[in-house]
Amino acid sequence: MKKAGRSLLGLRVGAGALSLLLSWQIFIPHWSTMGAQALAQERQADRPGTESAQNTLTSEREAPQASKEAEGMAREQKEGYRLEEVTVTGKIVDEATANMPAVVETVTAAGIERINVVETQDVFKYMPGSYLRKLYPGSTNSPLVIRGNNSELTARTLVLMDGFQISDFLASGHSNAPKWFFVAPEEIEKVDVIYGPFSAALSGNSLSGTAMITTHYPERLEMNVDAKYFFQRFHEYKTDEDLHSYTAYGSVGDKIGKFSFDVWYRRLEADVNPIQYVTKLASTGKPPVGNPVTGWVQDTDPQGNSRFILGSPGVQDLTNNIFKVKLAYDLTPDSQIRFVSALWDYDHYYDSPETYLRDARGNPVYSGKVDVGGVSFNLSPSTFTYSRREMLDLLNGLSYTLDTPGGLKLTATASSYHKLSDLNRQSSTAPPVAESGGAGRVTDTDGGWYILDVKAAHDIKWFGIHTLSAGYHFDYYYTDSEDWNATDWLRDVRAALNQGSRGKTRTHALFLEDTWKLHEKWAVYLGGRYEWWSGFDGAKYTDTAVGRITSSLEDKYHDDFSPKFSTTFTPTENWRLRFSMALATRYPTVGELFYGGITPLGIINNANPDLKPERTFAKDFTITRLIGKDGEARLTFFQDDIEDAIYMQTNSYTLVRNYQNVDKVRTRGIEFAVNKRRFLVDGLGVFLNVAWTDSEILRNDNVPESVGKTFPRVPEWRVKGVVNYSPTDRLAFTFASHYASKPFNTLDNSDKRGGYGGIDDFVTFDTRVSYRFLDTAIASIGVDNITDERYHIFHPYPRRTFLAEIKWTY
Repeated sequence: MKKAGRSLLGLRVGAGALSLLLSWQIFIPHWSTMGAQALAQERQADRPGTESAQNTLTSEREAPQASKEAEGMAREQKEGYRLEEVTVTGKIVDEATANMPAVVETVTAAGIERINVVETQDVFKYMPGSYLRKLYPGSTNSPLVIRGNNSELTARTLVLMDGFQISDFLASGHSNAPKWFFVAPEEIEKVDVIYGPFSAALSGNSLSGTAMITTHYPERLEMNVDAKYFFQRFHEYKTDEDLHSYTAYGSVGDKIGKFSFDVWYRRLEADVNPIQYVTKLASTGKPPVGNPVTGWVQDTDPQGNSRFILGSPGVQDLTNNIFKVKLAYDLTPDSQIRFVSALWDYDHYYDSPETYLRDARGNPVYSGKVDVGGVSFNLSPSTFTYSRREMLDLLNGLSYTLDTPGGLKLTATASSYHKLSDLNRQSSTAPPVAESGGAGRVTDTDGGWYILDVKAAHDIKWFGIHTLSAGYHFDYYYTDSEDWNATDWLRDVRAALNQGSRGKTRTHALFLEDTWKLHEKWAVYLGGRYEWWSGFDGAKYTDTAVGRITSSLEDKYHDDFSPKFSTTFTPTENWRLRFSMALATRYPTVGELFYGGITPLGIINNANPDLKPERTFAKDFTITRLIGKDGEARLTFFQDDIEDAIYMQTNSYTLVRNYQNVDKVRTRGIEFAVNKRRFLVDGLGVFLNVAWTDSEILRNDNVPESVGKTFPRVPEWRVKGVVNYSPTDRLAFTFASHYASKPFNTLDNSDKRGGYGGIDDFVTFDTRVSYRFLDTAIASIGVDNITDERYHIFHPYPRRTFLAEIKWTY
């Protein structure tokens, strides 16, 4: 690909500027796209800030001001567009979070417009105490991490879209990140992030937290078109490529009488940078064989060993197509039924494997015996490969809501997710011949889930006001994956089955909770959840010379009770204190439970039939202070004591590597967040959030050398913030930053160095400028990673990326 010159924006920020930004990093005010009445109600119903689990009280002194602002907004709507300095974390009171006994962070649609968002997962990148792993646009490996969780433990974070689950709990790992593609960032109305497992209404998969995404349903005829282009010059080792990508989005929706609909289509095409490299440790080399090559790069791995970098998978082509339909019908003035169906088509093609090696005549070398740096290595034909993964997934959901004048509230949701097709084909012979076909591997995967949730709530006056809620939950997960040897990988011509794997899990749960407001200054939350879980029908199978051999795995059963408690004290209208504690159980996924292979003799290896559920005792103490009419500060102390944490590790005695229970891990920390809607001058909004986390392995009988060490991939410090300034009604500037200290990638904390394969500390800076014109269109330009910071979380992360966007709304 054609190389571009270096940008002037590559100049590094000086130490003085860095110190200033880290000491005052700030979050995002947003454009208000709501009507005047809705905005006034938002301001009356709640205060600005970054945390509100039970923040439903309103200061009377705010109401007259909100009314005046509403009148002004109404006049301005008649005249045209108006920018407002309302923070991204400005609250919208919602039944789903109003009585939540936990810290809740909220970002609205208008706030999302102010930051560089290519895909839905980008919405979370500035949330306090969280981390969003994203290696490239269109990535299916982008888990959301909350409060010191490890990014590989994706089954600890629950993600819901309009009450429908988009978390993938078929396994736990980067490849089982939430299905973000079923939500377009353009349709999001707001996002609530709930910290910790303190609600009885949420499963143990909320161990670290829950993200609740609410999408927009139209009230009138609406049309939207959005186009984004983004460019990155990726350069590391000898890989130096210009990467061009774009997204296109179009939607139409309307409400006709009692019926409303919203239909949209989104396409992403991306050039994807390599995220891994072909490496060889110098210590593993053999005596030279007389076939020297050039072009390799030598460096040091995270453990301090000398290694050679021989090449990469090269730049890949990635395409996403998503089509979604949302329908709603008002059965009565108090009840509504909704239906959602979304289809996701994914194509990821590794079509240009990149070797750095050259022979004496300058030809690329992909395989064979070669001399590198005075030692010899034997490169197998599959060292550099071609591959293609194609997926077609379908999500369907149906919901019913009832909210009567008598105070009875009822919600019911049912959803299904199916892998209609998941085919991964890969060559096993050397390039360039392998590009046209030949021997290889084909992996064919089937899987999905069914989920049902029913919840009823009612207010009762008895020694105060009780909000009683009860509900039922059911989930069923299944997977069936086959790995085939192929005579032609490109055309999917299969030979023998190398390995097959299948399994299922099922959960039934009942919960009961009571939010009891004893007094205007005191409230208590009590809840409990009982769960019955089973893992069953697990099996491994393979083809041998005597036919197919199948071996079954043992079924597993558990049932557990998880009590919850929280109390909130509001001594004055400006102060609120809340203490919460809860027990929660997170059950193994299908992938964790039935992990392992099978030998030609039918013996299942590396499985762990003794794998136990994770259990946590979580505590949270939060102090909230309102700052005037437009600000809030929060200080939170939290601790999670996790027993039998499920983690992939190598047993020090048996040397078996599989999913095992780490006996006890303690994670504790402090979060500080301060938010000011108007700071010093009108139009300027600020937000700062700092998180300190200490995650320590207290007991691990299988790997005793890890005791006393920091749990992998949990940085001690995270500092984030954004500043936004709107000097006029049409122009907005945003500047953001994210700092993370260096964590470890290994249980014994032996990886002291960073670089590829290790984990670096980093600080990145992002910016965006937006301008509204014609009252219906917005043009924006932005830059992520302004200083072109080179950093790794094992894999290389994106370098400086330029973005341009134009959006039209009717």
